Amino acid sequence: MVERVAELLEVTYRSADLGNVEDVLTEAIYILLSLNTRERVYQQVFRGLRKTYPCWAEVLAAPERELQALLRPAGLQEQRARKIKQLLARVLEDNLQREVGPAMGADLTLDYLRDLSESDAASFLLSLPGIGPKSANCILSYSLNHPRFAVDTHVERIFRRLGLVSPRRSPNSKVNHTEFESLVPPRLRKQLHINLIHHGRAVCQNRAAQCSSCVLVSFCDEGLKRSAALASKAPVTIDLFAGAGGLGSGFREAGFRIALAVERDRNAAQTYRANNPGVPVLEADVASLTADGLKKQFPGIRSVDVVLAGPPCQGYSWAGKRRPHDSKNRLFEQVVRLAEELQSQLIVMENVPGLRRVNGVGFSDAILRCLRRSYDAEGYELRACEFGVPQERRRIFFLGRLRGRGPVPVPPLATHLPFGTPETGLPETPSLEARLAGELELGPGEDAEWRVLPSGLDLLNASTMRHGKAVIEKIAGIEPGKGPISYRRLERDVARTLVAGHRALPVHPWLDRSISVREAARIQAFPDSYVFCGPRAEQPLQVANAVPPPLARAVARELRLLLAGTTEPIGRRPAGRRRDTAGSDVTPPA
Repeated sequence: MVERVAELLEVTYRSADLGNVEDVLTEAIYILLSLNTRERVYQQVFRGLRKTYPCWAEVLAAPERELQALLRPAGLQEQRARKIKQLLARVLEDNLQREVGPAMGADLTLDYLRDLSESDAASFLLSLPGIGPKSANCILSYSLNHPRFAVDTHVERIFRRLGLVSPRRSPNSKVNHTEFESLVPPRLRKQLHINLIHHGRAVCQNRAAQCSSCVLVSFCDEGLKRSAALASKAPVTIDLFAGAGGLGSGFREAGFRIALAVERDRNAAQTYRANNPGVPVLEADVASLTADGLKKQFPGIRSVDVVLAGPPCQGYSWAGKRRPHDSKNRLFEQVVRLAEELQSQLIVMENVPGLRRVNGVGFSDAILRCLRRSYDAEGYELRACEFGVPQERRRIFFLGRLRGRGPVPVPPLATHLPFGTPETGLPETPSLEARLAGELELGPGEDAEWRVLPSGLDLLNASTMRHGKAVIEKIAGIEPGKGPISYRRLERDVARTLVAGHRALPVHPWLDRSISVREAARIQAFPDSYVFCGPRAEQPLQVANAVPPPLARAVARELRLLLAGTTEPIGRRPAGRRRDTAGSDVTPPA
């Protein structure tokens, strides 16, 4: 759990600077000032102290009343002034013994601790007045770069709420710093400490925890209970085979509350958590779940309005091996079973058109038969380019309503004008060129997992593949729309369905490299703020497998109208278009 927590907090806060410094003695004074004081206040006092007394020897020599006056905004000025004086006096004594600092005509210093072992440096720091285990670990971590984990009130509170450590036996019992540190891998200790402080200040507060905005809620029983107690009255959905969250994002944008997402893949689950704060994500096999078990584990599930699902499509996809007897092809049965157990009013299943026929075996009729045990259901084919997504991506949506609850759901009508379609008054879908031009035009091999551009845009997941010279020459000779699946060059207007062949994405329309994950996300119409977690090699599949959020949002808005008792569809059908049923014999496109 700790590694997942660290990853989520890092993509949320990016180890933002807390004002700590490299100079060892300066960091020690900074830590003393920060104790039991708000960040803005102690940083202001620290700046005032340094401006008035540029050297620490001057602070030691200053009248105590003057020092107290400077420290007054932080409170406890008499106590702080005394501790600072005592610490500096001890440092002066040690400096003179070692013949450094004032003994050499320089300022007081603790830089010689860099030459000591970690244990010797820790022992010395703990011998200084006012420096306890937490302060010593901060100095060891921030100034001396030792892999120590400092436990302050924020770290302790969050770890206890997550159940990583037991509650204190009594309010006055001491924190076992070794217990906390042993839970965190050395490479994560400094980063995690910084981000836990940010999270404790912004979200996981002592008396006013913002659990509905917490990326860690999946791991926090207290957070799950608080979120359930404060849940809105919006229609409730659970998202099965949730992936990176494209389908769920569209439903959230349309005003649904996602009470739970289920995604077995670790990296996709992390992506869902990072972009959907407050939504619990369960890493589990859908076949192992029951309605009763979910309701006990997740208090936010009372009644469910919509079950969403995008079961794995590898067995159906034209880009896959198309094995009709692949066990994954029958996972739709688990979706229907769980929806029936939950008595969900509506059910939405999304998949590729290739499921109509898989080497002579048809699955669309099987899915509809399974749905129609309890639901009035139909299947419809939708094109992403009719909903503002610059991609000729066709997907079948199976939409069902619990039998006897009202009319069968209908698909949304187009919201945008696809390329090459007669004018209908709809806005035109933006081209790939419009989506990819400008700040995303990076060269091969550039690292841009997180980069702040001069325009102020946070560029996320924009790292480009490091192609060799031979590969670049090969790519340069590929014309738009041509090339093998691993190096197919996109055209400038609209893309085919994005496929992450060999975990690499298609070739850029005009640059001689594969597109980045961020460029793929723009083609899928994810917002630029949407971050993808996990190793770079795992991110392309998350993007390519996702439902474009605008397409999901259009379906969700239609269902909200249905739940509200309104049947007037949103949008207008473009001229010459029809809605295809999944059970028809329409030949799937190449």
